[in-house]
This record gives sequence, C-alpha cells and structure tokens, in this order.
Amino acid sequence: MSLKYVIRDEKGLIKGVKYPQEMVRIVIEKYPNHSIAQCAEFSGFSRATVYKIARENGIEKSAEFKQKQITIFLKNGKNTRYKKGQTPPNKGKKQTEYMSAEAIERSKATRFKKGNLPHNHRPVGYERITRDGYIEVKTREIDVFELKHRLVWKQHHGAIPKGHNIQFKDGNPQNCTIENLYMIDRKNQMRENTIHNYPPDVKRAIRAVNKLEKIIKKIS
Repeated sequence: MSLKYVIRDEKGLIKGVKYPQEMVRIVIEKYPNHSIAQCAEFSGFSRATVYKIARENGIEKSAEFKQKQITIFLKNGKNTRYKKGQTPPNKGKKQTEYMSAEAIERSKATRFKKGNLPHNHRPVGYERITRDGYIEVKTREIDVFELKHRLVWKQHHGAIPKGHNIQFKDGNPQNCTIENLYMIDRKNQMRENTIHNYPPDVKRAIRAVNKLEKIIKKIS
C-alpha cells in the first residue's frame, strides 16, 4: 500500500511533524476496523493525529465496522429506555427530593423563563401553506391552525353546517376571497369531483340536474 506520509530523512520529518512510516502504516491498517481510540493506542499517536492520517490518506471505516457500531448503539439505547409500565424514579417527587441544592441552582440558567418564547414561535394570525396548497392561519396558542377559507366563510355566513365543505369557484385554494367561495354538501361535492371525468356536454347536463334538484327541495 502506498503511503502519503513517507520518511524524507533519518528522523522521519514530514511537513514539520514527525510521522514514522511504521506507525503510519499501523494506523492505515487498523483504522478501517478499529475505533480511533484503539488506533491511537496501537500507534502511539493522539486521536487527532490518527484521524488526520486516515483522512489525508483517504482511509475510511469499513462497512462491517459501521454496522457493528450501529448495532452497539441500538442495543445500548434499548437497554437504557424505560420499559412499558416502568415508572420514572422522580415521578410524583419534588425537585428537592432528587436533586441537590447546587444542581437546582445550576439548572436555573437553562430553564425557560416565564413569558419566554421559543425561537420558532409564530404569532396568532401567522399564515402558512400546507402540502396540499391550502392556507392555514394560526388562531390561538399553542400552535392551533385553521383553514383560512373556512374562517373567511364563517366570518361572513356563520357556522358551517355538519356535512358541508367550502369550495373555490376558480379552483385556486389560495384565493380565499369571499366572492370566490361557495358551500356545498359532501354528496354534491363528490358529484362535482366525479363529473370532471365526463365530456363538457355531460358535465353541463349533470350540473343542470343538480340545480333542478335543489330548486325542487326548496319548493317542497
């Protein structure tokens, strides 16, 4: 294996740092399947030097070593998790019962102060767009959002009856002006969604029948 670090004089002086070739070879051979701490122990270098030698020679951890580390990590994490039904030792206890006065005092520096808000806090009235393209408005704390087009409808016409939805006349879910909104029951909404698959003449006929049914219901 060719080494980037080679002995240039009898002292092994390279780039102003003494890296004996024999020790460098140990790092390169051991690094793929051993921890940095183990490589440091084998070679006598510091951990930082081990990492530097591996990086500058293009040496990486082997897939087997990475998988082994993942397995160990998952196993250790599983062993330290709370088991189902297990009660935390501090449950129901006052802070002074499981922490010293010094530890409590130190914890004050990192606590949230009353009235403090997290960096990602958004005020009431903040708007965001969902993955489906609808606008949501934050209506109250903590992080309660409602669909804007439904809010606009309720502001103008009151509560939305059960089984009804608010639709957009132009099909644009971000155009929430009251002029662009209309209310429809779910049965007719399903029809509306279905007729898009039909030719224009059939669409017009189905809509005409729907309007006639509404008129008959009002008269009867």
